Formats: sequence, structure tokens, C-alpha cells
Amino acid sequence: MFRPTSFVRQAERLINRNPELFGPGPVARRPVGIGAMPPLRGLVVCASQGLAVALLGGIAYNVLIGNPEIKKVEDYYKENPPR
Repeated sequence: MFRPTSFVRQAERLINRNPELFGPGPVARRPVGIGAMPPLRGLVVCASQGLAVALLGGIAYNVLIGNPEIKKVEDYYKENPPR
């Protein structure tokens, strides 16, 4: 057996051993939604939802605000046409 170091003692304090909080009974926490899915399916659902939100956010940004850098370049070439 090894001698417990402060790191091991600190790690042991992080583990919640309260059976009333995570154990069986009326206060047991049951996973719902993505947490109740099998791991691979939950990962795929989470990743696809993140991708969908990112794509919708990017499209909304370009439609509502536009791309300021492209507007600056277009304005520059309108004022200074190439020779």
C-alpha cells in the first residue's frame, strides 16, 4: 500500500459518496434527454445539434449583418476601380 499524498486525499474529497443524492430512492437523479441515450448516439445528437446551431448562426449573421470585410473591399474597388 502506498502512502496517501495530499493529491490523493484531495481527489478522494471530490468524490460524492452521498447515497441520498445519487443513490436509489425518491431523490435519485435519473438521466433524461441526451443523458439517457447510449453514449455514441448521444455524442452524434449533441454534435449534430451543435453543427446545426453554428450553421444557422453563421447564415443569420451573413444575412442580417453581412460580412463587413467584404463590404469594405467592395467599397474600396468602387472608389478605386482597377486600371
